[in-house]
Amino acid sequence: MPESGTSDERQGTTDDYDGATDRTGRVGRREFLAAGSAATALAAAGCVGGGSGGDTLTVSTWSGTNENIFRETIKPRYEDRTGNELEVVGNWNNILGQLRQSPSDDPPFDLTIGSVRDHYLGEQDDLWEPVREENVPNVEAVKPALLETTQSGSSVPVDYGVMGYAYDEDAVASEPETWTDLVAEGTPEKFALPATYFLNAMIMAAIVTDEAPGAGELYSEADRDIDAIFETMSEMPVAKFYQGAQDLWTSMQEGVANAGQYFYAYSLAKADETSEMNIGVHVPDRTLGYVDHYQVARGTSNRQQAEEFINFLLREEIQTEYAEAFNLGMANENADHPDRTAEAVPIENDEFDEVVLKTYYQIAEAAPNLDERFKEFQTNQS
Repeated sequence: MPESGTSDERQGTTDDYDGATDRTGRVGRREFLAAGSAATALAAAGCVGGGSGGDTLTVSTWSGTNENIFRETIKPRYEDRTGNELEVVGNWNNILGQLRQSPSDDPPFDLTIGSVRDHYLGEQDDLWEPVREENVPNVEAVKPALLETTQSGSSVPVDYGVMGYAYDEDAVASEPETWTDLVAEGTPEKFALPATYFLNAMIMAAIVTDEAPGAGELYSEADRDIDAIFETMSEMPVAKFYQGAQDLWTSMQEGVANAGQYFYAYSLAKADETSEMNIGVHVPDRTLGYVDHYQVARGTSNRQQAEEFINFLLREEIQTEYAEAFNLGMANENADHPDRTAEAVPIENDEFDEVVLKTYYQIAEAAPNLDERFKEFQTNQS
């Protein structure tokens, strides 16, 4: 994907938090994996498609590289295997708004990708169908850390990534290493932070603050210290708050910033396809990560087919092909990854200890105030 990313920040924003509290029950890994004999039978049979084939399934995924991978790799493999047609819709913004505005029995797509925030907010408005685990037996191979990011029975992790430095190799004195360099070394000297979603910058700053384990300054009610997070950010050489990926690359080309916080896989994609500047990419050992989930749209007439498509996405060979096409981590613990991915993205379960995965339900009630304070911080820094 040349210049995009998740709806959190990679291309812009999704629906703002509306202050809703949690109305749905949360489930853990044991409950989600409590598949019975039907799941076992499906797994043994390798069942993927529904019915006799010939149906059309509409899936919404991120635009850009993700959409291209779906059209060029996922779509032909799925259609050949099932006889069904896969309609791929590239989406960045207003995914939840499209569902809210559609008739309850006629959603604009059968299933959609989503960030943890998308999923949480959609769950508050009953926009997702519960995922019936007997139709998704491959969830048994999903890395446990990924399931914990929503703790919901209506989302299934498919892929994940990490954030790091994207920088102009010709404009920095030395390669940035840890996030702490921003306050300890002042390297790079002109840094860009994502403007539209507070969670990305605040988790990074909590890692630098390092007064509580696992970004507890943000996530833990007992250890929460929002003042310390903003104090840490105020010490960083922030020269730019960027609005979407293109704004970041433009600011680096124009010398407004010489580095920025951005997504590893998308930074590599940009570096590979551009000749306009020498983009370096580095992921600190301790960093933050995100998980892309898929969920079934409420009211779809293709509910079982949508669930079986998620199961198809989690197949080991499909996950391996996806990983080869793009430097994301794959949810299936048996998938293979290219060396360039494994060098920067946690692959084994114990490697997630150094990565703070974004969750939303943990800070949902505080989110409106955090968002407002982050906007004030940007204004005061300008």
